[in-house]
Amino acid sequence: MPTLFVSNRSYVPFCCLLLLAVLMFMLPAAVQQLFAFQRSALADGELWRLVTGHLLHSNFYHLLLNGGGLLVIMLLHASYQRQLALIWQLLFSAVVISSLMYWLQPDIQRYVGLSGVLHALLFFGALLDIKTGKTGGVLLTLGILAKIGYEQYQGPDAELGQLISATVAIEAHLYGVISGVLLFGLLIVKNRFAGNSRN
Repeated sequence: MPTLFVSNRSYVPFCCLLLLAVLMFMLPAAVQQLFAFQRSALADGELWRLVTGHLLHSNFYHLLLNGGGLLVIMLLHASYQRQLALIWQLLFSAVVISSLMYWLQPDIQRYVGLSGVLHALLFFGALLDIKTGKTGGVLLTLGILAKIGYEQYQGPDAELGQLISATVAIEAHLYGVISGVLLFGLLIVKNRFAGNSRN
């Protein structure tokens, strides 16, 4: 059965994530400040911001773009999700991306948005497509790598930045891809460990 028509149960975690992002967008600005990635607050030990910052958005267009991206990933790769898999992928990717930004990008004082995590989920799904022999996996992987390479060479998209009222954090996209590779590596290790334990 084509991935597009997988059971609706596979869509539930994606819809819950989108709903959570919408609800957090509706919070008063003063409350949102308690959850955004902020370097100074993280230095003071407010570690929840490593995750919650990814669920906030700078404006409605930012939320709309990331919400659309999440739905695309849902249609492409929802069949890979079982039980709470998406939650663990989200938490892992968010922590990795935020940690890399904190240690490697001292110029980034504040960050919000789901795009880094979306790059992680999409690249992880593309690698799973290759592993399972699905058509388009290689092209999707190459396309993502080409996009990341272009962004690192060209710099942030100024027009997109104006639309979302924020500088596009291309570093988060790069670190998202790295997170996707790490997720795939963890899955391979887990599968090999499970295989060895059955022998």
